[in-house]
Amino acid sequence: MNCPYCNKRIDAFTGLQELRKFQRHLNCCRKNPANVVFKARGEDGRTHTVLSAAGATMNDALNIRHKSGQ
Repeated sequence: MNCPYCNKRIDAFTGLQELRKFQRHLNCCRKNPANVVFKARGEDGRTHTVLSAAGATMNDALNIRHKSGQ
């Protein structure tokens, strides 16, 4: 399957493995609307990703996959 936000390819042998990989990917995907991206005002000025408090659950991953039609 492809991530509906960044089009990264996620491959696995079974549906459960694909779901778990997609869930982990959602937690670090910068284009995921649930994650907030901000510029650090420190001396390095790098971009950091602020994750939601709970992170993506399996149910969230299933709902996003269902809405994308994959």
